[in-house]
Amino acid sequence: MMDPIEATEVTALLQPGRPFAAPELMVLRAEGVLRQVLPGTFVCSAVEDGPALRAAAVATVAGPRLHESAVIGRLAAAWVHGFHPAPEVLELLVSRFHRIPLQRGPVRLALHECVLEPSEVQGRFAMPVTTPVRTGLDVAFHGGPAVARQVLSRLTGPRSGGCSRQELLSAIEATGRRPGKRAAWDLVAGLPSLAAVPR
Repeated sequence: MMDPIEATEVTALLQPGRPFAAPELMVLRAEGVLRQVLPGTFVCSAVEDGPALRAAAVATVAGPRLHESAVIGRLAAAWVHGFHPAPEVLELLVSRFHRIPLQRGPVRLALHECVLEPSEVQGRFAMPVTTPVRTGLDVAFHGGPAVARQVLSRLTGPRSGGCSRQELLSAIEATGRRPGKRAAWDLVAGLPSLAAVPR
């Protein structure tokens, strides 16, 4: 059997059959050699967690076609940035209709059509991800109120590395007339401050 540490130095992320079978991955996880990044996607425990690793995990799950044409958004982007736990569904943003590849893995994908400006996308990771401001904007409009409030409180919190409340309010104001704008504005304007960030 291939050394898992040696394998992760090259491939970084492991999935069943690449190169270990699912039972082998479970054993390596139980032994502390690997840890799970997303359901069915593992990394050597020595690899440091962070946005780059999380974006790479989404790219691995999404596959080559979506990896090249989609942007990580909404709660998936909030997870990549460190403001939310890993979501059950990875939401990807596309500029035009895409047929979702046949999904056999434990993580579901959801595609949403939208127009993104270049300034709203960070391209320095294995897969592009929306900026904290754009992520906050999308979560304010499309996230459930309770989850959105938690995510946005962390995103706009002191020393969060995200964005300020005023930046987010300005982004909402710049959207023009659209359904849900008043609710998104009120949600952001009334945010509490939360210090804890989930991992």
